[in-house]
Amino acid sequence: MMKKHGFALALALFALPVLADDQGGFKQQGTPPPAKEQQKGYRGVTDVQNAMTVAKLPGLSTGTWVSLKGNIIRQTNSDDYQLRDTTGTVLLQIDDQVWQGQEVKPDDLVTLNGTLIKHGNSRMVQVKQLRRL
Repeated sequence: MMKKHGFALALALFALPVLADDQGGFKQQGTPPPAKEQQKGYRGVTDVQNAMTVAKLPGLSTGTWVSLKGNIIRQTNSDDYQLRDTTGTVLLQIDDQVWQGQEVKPDDLVTLNGTLIKHGNSRMVQVKQLRRL
């Protein structure tokens, strides 16, 4: 009887870190597709059919609400990432709670909504909503 309880306790202790590790976020596994292939394939109806492109961001002012669709291709800092769409790349700031348990890899197409932040010639989107397609 004690062996069964000991085994169950050991199993629970070893399984706990595995369960705790699945918090979502960006996983640097895989290779992002070429930018020209982001339009290929059926992805279903999305709420950003008329999404902006990275190329349009320089003409917008700080604080503008933006919607983008593309691939998060790398993590540059703890909460900073780089998104690429068919027109270019932009930096993103994504807080942990925005991921909502979603796991995103470079080859996953995502849609995001957020606020544009401009500092001189650099641009960053502070992401408020993110969805993997």
